[in-house]
Amino acid sequence: MSKELFGIMPDGREVFTYTLKTDDCIAKVTDYGATLLSLEVFGVDVVGGFDTLEAYMTDDSHQGATIGRVANRIEGARFMMDGKEYRVTQNDNGNCLHGGCGFDFKAWSVSEYDGQRIVFEYTSKDGEEGFPARLDVTVAYILSGSELIIDYKAVPHGKTPVSLTNHAYFNLDGLGSDILGHTLTVHAEEYTAVNSQLIPSGERPCVKGTPFDFTSPKRIGDRIDDTDGGYDHNFILEPTEYGEYLGKRLGLAAEVTGKKLGMRVYTDQPGIQFYTGNFLGTGHDFKGGIRQVKHGALCLEAQTEPNSINHGIGFYSKGEIYTQTTVYSVYKI
Repeated sequence: MSKELFGIMPDGREVFTYTLKTDDCIAKVTDYGATLLSLEVFGVDVVGGFDTLEAYMTDDSHQGATIGRVANRIEGARFMMDGKEYRVTQNDNGNCLHGGCGFDFKAWSVSEYDGQRIVFEYTSKDGEEGFPARLDVTVAYILSGSELIIDYKAVPHGKTPVSLTNHAYFNLDGLGSDILGHTLTVHAEEYTAVNSQLIPSGERPCVKGTPFDFTSPKRIGDRIDDTDGGYDHNFILEPTEYGEYLGKRLGLAAEVTGKKLGMRVYTDQPGIQFYTGNFLGTGHDFKGGIRQVKHGALCLEAQTEPNSINHGIGFYSKGEIYTQTTVYSVYKI
């Protein structure tokens, strides 16, 4: 086990990093944002991140962070619940993105830690960022061989929307190059169409015959110019293969391959947001002074559909427990 001081927050709170390790994999995480700092698999760090706490506190790309209370976008930064309108933080063209000043900008505590497992805890107060009811959240990072398992649990003290995810940026060739040469498969026949503000339009087009068809392996860069600046879309999952993790049956959502490494993503969520780092290159350097480049990493964020709470989906009452498990399984090619 390894615990090291990472930095000190403006309020004087100390922030630490923690190391998890197996024979094939080394992961570093921090209690700031319950964030994944690095994931070195077979000698290659495949996850984006920064060298300093200050960079995480001032960057808006959500590198490796736990996202909540509601992941992705909420149209108009408002929603209705039981006949009452709630207004939440506007931080994305009048919309709410990733919970406003969300869980990734909060200090978490550690309740369990050993060489291959760590559990972070956070209590989101009633009214935080405009969301109703207290919410007690735990996120566990677990290493097993060359697999990273992320297990979430949230317990509401009153009715509230909940949708959590992790925002890790992956480059299976290592940071510094782009991911346009990576090959991707997504087990989805439909995707969520969006408007110019990336808010769902209400349509779920078939992927066949479009740049969003990854039903068989496709090179990411082959059709990215046919999108509006890159991929940042939710895919509606229809897995046909499954894996057993933590007593759950998780569907194979996506698989991505680089030059020497591949990665399978398993989840119990109905969707996955595929994002190609369209705004990378404008923020802090990656670890070790590596310059960011546009499309320098990709995200595969398991989640519910964006803006679903404005369609009555994703609400949990007192006594109802939100759970989510997602696995990033890396292998040699």
